[in-house]
Amino acid sequence: MSTATEPDETYVADVCEFFDRQYAAHARYWWRGENRYRLEPDLHTPFNALVLKIAASHAPGRALDLGAGEGADTIRLAKLGYDVDAVELSSVACQKIEDFARQEKVAVTVLNESILDVALEEGAYNLVLFNGSLHYIRDKSAVLERALSASAPGAVHVVALFSTATALSAEHSAVPVFPEPEGGGVELFYRNWDIRLLTYERDQPEHSHPGFAPHAHSYIKLIAQRPEGHR
Repeated sequence: MSTATEPDETYVADVCEFFDRQYAAHARYWWRGENRYRLEPDLHTPFNALVLKIAASHAPGRALDLGAGEGADTIRLAKLGYDVDAVELSSVACQKIEDFARQEKVAVTVLNESILDVALEEGAYNLVLFNGSLHYIRDKSAVLERALSASAPGAVHVVALFSTATALSAEHSAVPVFPEPEGGGVELFYRNWDIRLLTYERDQPEHSHPGFAPHAHSYIKLIAQRPEGHR
């Protein structure tokens, strides 16, 4: 098990090993509901509904899904007309993204790399997602800066990550996780952006992970648009 004093490459390997195992053990680890690839906002949670509405209003364009998991967000964005780059650490998940995208008859680009050091084209993306990935990153500011450099003027960023308002379950504590305090560095990073949504969800019941006992999470959920001319 990694500790906070171990180098980044050690904890990243632990995260990769955990998710390779989870993705290999289950046909679908995330988004097991039949709405996974649907584009109608009213079929989704309020947060994901708003993401879909905003994404649709900015399509077509280029999108970057950082920590894409099994690719549900990636595939929905591709269906909206985006040219999507999906960055995912787990090689098992990358194969699943490609398989699921093929089944849904959309083309996406899958990059089997860490979001810590993946090469990103400068100023290329109109939409950037960190949906459930930043809490697996210790130095969030460095990743956010790299995502900013890859963002076009007016780009929208979508962020959802664990907050510290609820203690992690034993199952999630088995992998290195770095929740964010409410009002912390991630929110400060976006303080000069146009905030479309900032909400705290506390003690939300979670039943979706196969093999995990019922537990609760708290989240910070944020949607922000980069102002034209913002550095």
